[in-house]
Amino acid sequence: MMAEPLFDSAEFRQVCGHFPTGVTAVTAVTGAGEVAALTVNSFTSVSLRPPKVLFCVTSHSSSFPVLMAADRIAIHILSQNQEDVARRFATSGLSGAQRLDGVSWVPGPDAVPLLPGTPAILAGRRDEVITSGDHVIVLLDVDHVHLKPTGVPALSFYRGRFVAPSDAAPE
Repeated sequence: MMAEPLFDSAEFRQVCGHFPTGVTAVTAVTGAGEVAALTVNSFTSVSLRPPKVLFCVTSHSSSFPVLMAADRIAIHILSQNQEDVARRFATSGLSGAQRLDGVSWVPGPDAVPLLPGTPAILAGRRDEVITSGDHVIVLLDVDHVHLKPTGVPALSFYRGRFVAPSDAAPE
């Protein structure tokens, strides 16, 4: 049995917000061609051999059912000048296809949408899914990578807003 925390969720969110995170765009496609597109800032590499990464998403996300049915998933590391993509993919009330409207993309392996303007892409098949609280941890077996260095720093999120990496320096 878990004890009740001695703080509220707003305070917890504020404390966690003091850790700058990178911002990624996740796309996925099912065998039936249904797509997901969402913004994720909880992403990390897990293993080099075999190559694995993970990201976390709330199970209440409108994209969650498509992610769980997806044959392919791609994670795009966004550059600082792609805040518009991050905001577009974070828009609630839109389907994955609607979020992709107006965003440049090409079909990748098994038709997963790939955003060619991003500095780095990792794509693969969903491995394990671990439920923890109101989120799930999605492990991805990576079988496709693309690197296109842009010279522009990665987009970061710090204290509730998108920032340049130098803006996330300690005060």
